[in-house]
Amino acid sequence: MKPGPSRLRKLCAPLVGAAAMFVALFVAPGAAEAAVGSHSYTVTATLDGRTAKDLNNHAYPNKYPNGSTITVVCQDSGPDAYGSTVWDRTSDNLWVTDFYVKTGHSGFTDEVPRCVNGGAPGSGSGRPYTVSATLDGRTERDVNNHAYVDKYPSGSVVWITCQTTGPDAYGSNLWDYTDDNLWVPDFYVKTGYSGPTPQLPRCSGDETDPPGTGPHSFPVTATLDGRTVKDVDNHAYPNRYFDGQYVEITCQDSGPSAYGSTIWDLTYEGLWIPDFYVSTGSTGFSSKLPRCTSGGGGSTGGHSYVVTATLDGRTAKSLSNHAYPDKYPSGSTVTITCQAYGEFTYGGSAIWDKTTDGLWVVDYYVKTGTDGFVAGLPRCDNTPPPAGGDPSGWDPGSPAPPSSTHQEKVNAAIAAARAEITNHPLYAWGGGHGAHPGPTRGFCDGINGYDTPGHCAASLRIGFDCSGLMRWAFYQGTSVDIGPVTTYDLYNHRPSIFAYTIHRVSDLQPGDLILSRPDSSGRPAHTVIVSKVSGSSITIIEAPRTTIPLRETAFPTDTFVVGYRLA
Repeated sequence: MKPGPSRLRKLCAPLVGAAAMFVALFVAPGAAEAAVGSHSYTVTATLDGRTAKDLNNHAYPNKYPNGSTITVVCQDSGPDAYGSTVWDRTSDNLWVTDFYVKTGHSGFTDEVPRCVNGGAPGSGSGRPYTVSATLDGRTERDVNNHAYVDKYPSGSVVWITCQTTGPDAYGSNLWDYTDDNLWVPDFYVKTGYSGPTPQLPRCSGDETDPPGTGPHSFPVTATLDGRTVKDVDNHAYPNRYFDGQYVEITCQDSGPSAYGSTIWDLTYEGLWIPDFYVSTGSTGFSSKLPRCTSGGGGSTGGHSYVVTATLDGRTAKSLSNHAYPDKYPSGSTVTITCQAYGEFTYGGSAIWDKTTDGLWVVDYYVKTGTDGFVAGLPRCDNTPPPAGGDPSGWDPGSPAPPSSTHQEKVNAAIAAARAEITNHPLYAWGGGHGAHPGPTRGFCDGINGYDTPGHCAASLRIGFDCSGLMRWAFYQGTSVDIGPVTTYDLYNHRPSIFAYTIHRVSDLQPGDLILSRPDSSGRPAHTVIVSKVSGSSITIIEAPRTTIPLRETAFPTDTFVVGYRLA
């Protein structure tokens, strides 16, 4: 196992199931969560039954033989016992050390409640935890808010429904939301974690009706501190970035070794994180990212990227110019110093890149991570976009040739949606709703488009929201633009390209458009395309929301509202 970072909490293998449940809370509204209550587990050593959480207590010697099954009714913290401070209360009203109980977790398990008043399991909405100090109940994430003074006495149990970040509170920026609809600082809540709790969801407004891929946004694979210098001992902003969160990286630099790598990444907030835990797709410097200058932002000599086709080096922004044939082989790296508009090239793109050789290459085949201009790269000149161009750098050109059969339309639509998982993986609120079908820059509307409080991720991304992706996919399949419609629009009026309405999940077929996730009024708030059907198992392609990339995944059938089928 790779060494874990200082002040960094990485989920252990036994917590994979809990992490999957955590994701499911965002992915499938209404999906059933594992019931919290008494559960039976196998013990891995012969255990005494204790009347107190004390290794010197042997009230019932050898009560539970090695390999036997016990029923745990609740768990609590206690004195260290074999490297764990978790103790389990059995259905016999006795204590055993959790270290030798095979719950599948190295800490508290999310299946069993916390113990209250010495042994009885508590009940409430969310998950129960003990507070280690008397806490006010706050109506806002603000240590100066004292709406309910001394609401939660030290040692009492509080039920937490979700967590999110906020202003620093006693050395942590993590806040917990109670079932009383109040905020408490996580620092004094004994969740068993000093960072975010994998068994609890993030608090956020669910993006229900979507209205550039950040070329430098990448998921982190562990909860990371934000550091003001490249130093693993610097913990300026503890647990700043959640495991799985997409973080915008501005540049990379060398620095002290951190977990086997000497590469450090600078975030959009001006904080350093170790590259070892950033999924850039490379174990070394990423071709998608510039190098930092003088330990900070900026780049030296341009940005380096991989080309996806063998490219000529051109002395002018023209496809008819072949000054240096096959100058840059497919898969090689080129360094781009600036970008500019020129004549249309491939896929409707009008962006050209200038290399450090002083030559032009078509941006369409340069893997910058975006179909638009790259943030941080200067413009080579002030050439305006060609007639019919789009300020984002995207012009759809002509769609795929009209398909002659229903199946050809279906295949083309599915292929177009699936391709965007790679081409524009990050969800962009408002993306895909430009004058023409295709990826556009997203935006934030005060509620949606944010990946952390106050950070508008959508404005940094060129890509799609859910209905924008469907518009693009079916345009490629039918050559007909259904327009910049929202999910609600689609529900209120079935576009002419669809000939049938489907009312039963069992009738769905590949290529069908699904409207799902009913809101409080019963109207759908999400739209996806069916990619596969196998028995009762349905697979979809979707743009889920800001914090979850585009994906092909199982469809939660309980969210189905209605479906449409192509003519």
